[in-house]
Amino acid sequence: MINRFIRNFLNGQHIICKVHQIQAVRVAFLHQCIKNNVCPAAVLSCGARMASSSSSNRPSHPSELLDAYHNKRTANLQLADLGKDAVAFALDLHGSRFIQQKLERANPTEKAQLVDELRGHVLELAQQMYGSHVIRKALETVDKASQIEIINEILAQVIPLSLHKYGCWVIECVLEHCTEQQKRPVLEQLHDNVPTLITDQYGSHVIERVIEHCTEQQKRPVLEQLLDIVPTLVTDQYGSHVIQLVIEHGLPEDRARIVRSLQGDIMKYAQDKFASNLIEKCLIGGTADQKRALFDNICVGGPKTLRNARQLMADEFGTFVIQKFFEYGTDDQKAQLVDALRGHVLELALQMYGCHVIQAALKSVDKASQIEIIEELTPRSCVFRCIKDQYGAYVMNTIFELIEPQRLQFVVDAILSSPSDSVASLSLHIYGNWVIRSVLKHCTEQQKRPVLEQLLDNLLSLVTDKHGNYVIQHLVEHGRPEDRERIVRSLQGDIMKNTYLHSFCSIIEKCLIFGTTEQKNALIDQVCADDGTGKTPLLQMMQRPFGKDVVQKMLNVADSAHRDKMMFAIEEHIPALLRLKTQELEQQSRLSKGAGGAIADKKRKKPING
Repeated sequence: MINRFIRNFLNGQHIICKVHQIQAVRVAFLHQCIKNNVCPAAVLSCGARMASSSSSNRPSHPSELLDAYHNKRTANLQLADLGKDAVAFALDLHGSRFIQQKLERANPTEKAQLVDELRGHVLELAQQMYGSHVIRKALETVDKASQIEIINEILAQVIPLSLHKYGCWVIECVLEHCTEQQKRPVLEQLHDNVPTLITDQYGSHVIERVIEHCTEQQKRPVLEQLLDIVPTLVTDQYGSHVIQLVIEHGLPEDRARIVRSLQGDIMKYAQDKFASNLIEKCLIGGTADQKRALFDNICVGGPKTLRNARQLMADEFGTFVIQKFFEYGTDDQKAQLVDALRGHVLELALQMYGCHVIQAALKSVDKASQIEIIEELTPRSCVFRCIKDQYGAYVMNTIFELIEPQRLQFVVDAILSSPSDSVASLSLHIYGNWVIRSVLKHCTEQQKRPVLEQLLDNLLSLVTDKHGNYVIQHLVEHGRPEDRERIVRSLQGDIMKNTYLHSFCSIIEKCLIFGTTEQKNALIDQVCADDGTGKTPLLQMMQRPFGKDVVQKMLNVADSAHRDKMMFAIEEHIPALLRLKTQELEQQSRLSKGAGGAIADKKRKKPING
């Protein structure tokens, strides 16, 4: 029973947090209503009306059947029952869903009746959010004759629909689900407007469906128009996506024409937000000759092209092109890129985009080239510049993951021999703590023992630090039992002073998860002992945001004897805990009412009409 009380008390803390959040949102909403001189009830009423109906496209005469459906007064309503109300249903959020669900199971007669009721309204529906869903579902489920009937209505507006936010969905559906003969009149109109469609936000999706779902004969006129204007399209936000599809779904000769269009001005395109994606696609799916044609325009030809490569390595978009060269290039091409890196490894490792190139190089080149790259980072000054840099730390961690421990000694030596930066100070550093954790994870026991000793000698400063605590958590989880024992002993005396800290409580939780039974019991004994005032630390921990999580974890891992000990420690204080909980809830209630009253007063003082 007491166990249940503790769990309910701890869960109550979470409930209070949720109440805080709800009240904050409510108060902010009321403030906004006052600021805009709007009644909150009116806002909510308006929102409800908007959620249940669409405004401008609804028929002029309200549908009584739709209203009855909204109010659940239509038992066992079927598709055939809609009649003249079908259009109103199609334009409504819930009505549209009803039609779509019924179309899945309707018989051919019911489907044909629905299409008859929608006749004359297809264009209107196709340009409305909910109506377009109904037209698409109809095209997917009705018979061929009904499909033709729908398509005939949209033929007069194929291009406007293709450029429309919702209409384009209908045209795409025709291309995906209709027969070759049914698509033909639609495609004829699309063929004459490819340049307009391909660079449009919605029209480009229609062209993509042509490439994906039409026969080679049907899409060839579209492809020829695209391939004639590749240089214009590759730098366009929407056109570039279409060209990517041509690379994926087109013929090899189509891809060759695209590569020829790119290779002449590769530096320009590699540094473009959209064109760089196309180059990556060519490197992933292109032939060896096509990759060589692109590569040779960057890295072959002497010092100038090496500078070009380095320029791309440090560029926001060019970096991805170089990374793909490392990933998909030949050994000779990778060697030429390593030549471009030579003498510039540290510079690139400290750059936002260059660091990713160094990481890609380390992961893809042979062992000799790997060592050559790392050699430029081995001086102690270089090690520390990387360790304390946001991007350099990424590179150091990649080195730890890829290189055998004996080759990592240069990092350990630099850390241990620094006159100004100790292991503890690096553990407190926002980026340095990553590298210290990598040392603990990847180095041998002999290599990391001096590092461990410095950490264990500075436990108190580390466990209470927002960065250092992660190093100690890693040590608790992956360290030796004797190291964990030293950590538990150090924590015991400081439990009450630091349980308000999230970092400290996280480490205690790790000890409770990974520690031995004796270590867990020692921590529980500590919080259940009299603190000299006749109370136990456990009581205060239950009232602290992070401490209560530790108490919950202790309850979960304790053996029966220690669980009983925790119960006994708080048994006589249950009435006080209940009073505290009641006071907290009353205080929250007063704050809520006070905020609402203040807003009401302001509203009364402010005239409605300004």
